[in-house]
Amino acid sequence: MKHMSMYAYIAGTTNDDINDQGSIACQIDFLRQTNVDYDAYFIDTFTGVCQARFQLQKLLMIVKPGDMIDVMDVSNMTSNVRELSSLLYYLDDLQITIYSDNVELDVGSIREHFTIKMMCRAEKLTMMQQEFNHKKMCHLKHQLALIQNKNSKREITQQDYQIYKMLMKNDYRTVQKATGLSRSTLYRLKKRIQQQ
Repeated sequence: MKHMSMYAYIAGTTNDDINDQGSIACQIDFLRQTNVDYDAYFIDTFTGVCQARFQLQKLLMIVKPGDMIDVMDVSNMTSNVRELSSLLYYLDDLQITIYSDNVELDVGSIREHFTIKMMCRAEKLTMMQQEFNHKKMCHLKHQLALIQNKNSKREITQQDYQIYKMLMKNDYRTVQKATGLSRSTLYRLKKRIQQQ
């Protein structure tokens, strides 16, 4: 008969506060209260920004179908929902049972829960991106309107009227040579005076 193994996995800070659920001390205390004789404890200690899970990787290399992993909180097994969803698929394929909070968890249902959570998060991020894009577009339109207003409110000088009179008597090329202005600038000047 194949021997089934029971492992404990802990990941957290070195904080010794037994009431802090993110601390290793709290998780060890929680697992000891289950009165289970674990084959091995695998503990990943987070220091600063480093949250590598080397011990979890070691655990995943030795588990066999039918084995069990006990964790205080399933989300401690990875640093984000996408990784957790992938890990749960992997464990489901291996037929590994996860125990958490003194209750046996069906890996498939947890996986579905976290997959849905991941999809909701992705949808929320998409909505936030769309809202940001909308605000940016509104801001750009406002800036463009300000620039157009500024250009349209520019006072027409005596020199502008003289150039306009020259345009009425000559073609654009002649006025361009005489004034040194581009054709588009002359066209805008003509329009601005005609719209008054």
